[in-house]
Amino acid sequence: MGSECDLRLQSDWYSPTRLHDSPVDYDFPGDRFIPNRSLMDLDQAHGMLTNRTKQGPPEKNSHTEFRRKLENLTLDPEGRQFQMLVFRGSPKSSRRPAHLIDEMRRSVEENPIRKPLRGFPKSESRILDAPNLRSDYYLENIDWGKSNVLAVALGTEVYLSNVDSRGIELLSEVDETDYPASVSWSEEASVVAVGYKCNRVHLYDAESLKLGRSLDCHKGRVGSLSWNGYLLTTGSKDRAIVSHDVRARNSVVCYVKAHKAEVCGLKWSNTGKILASGGNDNVVYLWDVRKMGPRQQLYRFNDHHAAVKALAWCPYDDKMLASGGGTSDGSIKMWNTQKGTCISSTNTKAQASFGDYANCGSAF
Repeated sequence: MGSECDLRLQSDWYSPTRLHDSPVDYDFPGDRFIPNRSLMDLDQAHGMLTNRTKQGPPEKNSHTEFRRKLENLTLDPEGRQFQMLVFRGSPKSSRRPAHLIDEMRRSVEENPIRKPLRGFPKSESRILDAPNLRSDYYLENIDWGKSNVLAVALGTEVYLSNVDSRGIELLSEVDETDYPASVSWSEEASVVAVGYKCNRVHLYDAESLKLGRSLDCHKGRVGSLSWNGYLLTTGSKDRAIVSHDVRARNSVVCYVKAHKAEVCGLKWSNTGKILASGGNDNVVYLWDVRKMGPRQQLYRFNDHHAAVKALAWCPYDDKMLASGGGTSDGSIKMWNTQKGTCISSTNTKAQASFGDYANCGSAF
């Protein structure tokens, strides 16, 4: 009778029904517990619930000892099997990553590389004597060629100064009634164009230093020049813009007269598709190379309050143009030439005589 009672008690204790019949009340509030089945050994749990045999003292034999060691290697402290893929957040590991790329990526994320600030020299690297250099806002007296040779107009003469060899050569000279008003190197630095006060433009060979051609197409001082391949565009005090094909006998391919005053600045875009012109009428015009005419400009910008001479195209974005105004304006404006809008305007509190972008394209 006693053994029957003990067996029934054991049966009730291990029976799943007994567990359901006696629910446990918890004092703390909360929602249902949703277990993670991937971490549960259901077979072991079922066996422990349904086993009617009392667990006696463990048998000390070789099989039991082997099983104990195997469980120590394959089970965690809670009696669960180690799993490779677990549905839970992995703990932070102090071990080194297996892949070098992971270590490099972590190093970059923890210590981001800061781009060093670009330094500008605090003093000049070289000083060149420039006697008789005309101080005139409307003249373009200096141009730096691709071959690192500087063309400089001094008085009635034009000199070439080689920056590498420090050699200086006389390119041209005129009488006292005339003077060079603008100089410009071709894109390949093989030709130097010189615009004069007396309405003409001379083309000189950079190696032989000889006059190759003379262009007579203006009725006033030629103070602005800009190359576009074999196309040379000239701007004058007569308010005209003329484009020349220097290979053709009849060089004039386009003649435009839109500005109300002297043409102060000319600049072709990097792709050679758009020409920007600035004048003493405080206006900037944009021209399409395929259809240049008196009333065929792409855009007309009149936001400046003084003559516009400084023009520069962004080297990495051909739709960005910078323009600088004279003394009574003193601003540098950035234009979106695709939309015809002014992006920004910066007051320099001084006249902008010349403008160009740095090689990196991030400084003007």
